[in-house]
Amino acid sequence: MITRCAVLQGSVPADQQAAFDKCMRETVVPALRTYPGIREVRLRRQVQADEGVVPVYMVFDLVFDDLAAMDAALASPTRQAVRSHMAEAMKDFQGKVVHRVFEDA
Repeated sequence: MITRCAVLQGSVPADQQAAFDKCMRETVVPALRTYPGIREVRLRRQVQADEGVVPVYMVFDLVFDDLAAMDAALASPTRQAVRSHMAEAMKDFQGKVVHRVFEDA
């Protein structure tokens, strides 16, 4: 299995967090679940971290059978549609998104 993680390094203003989190859960996650070949989508919000590390607000995990399935999903028209949802949803996020791909060991 392959997991593509989108790590949101940064923050959301405190007065926008509830709306941002709801949008991620109710709009973005369902949209990500439409990717062809996707097995699972997980949304995790950081609650604690070591002192001095880069702040992370949340992480999306997109699980695929293999790299070929992930690459096909990322090249699909579905991804382009989802990216428009993401752009609007991310307007209150202050920071950058870093992607990492992991293989189950």
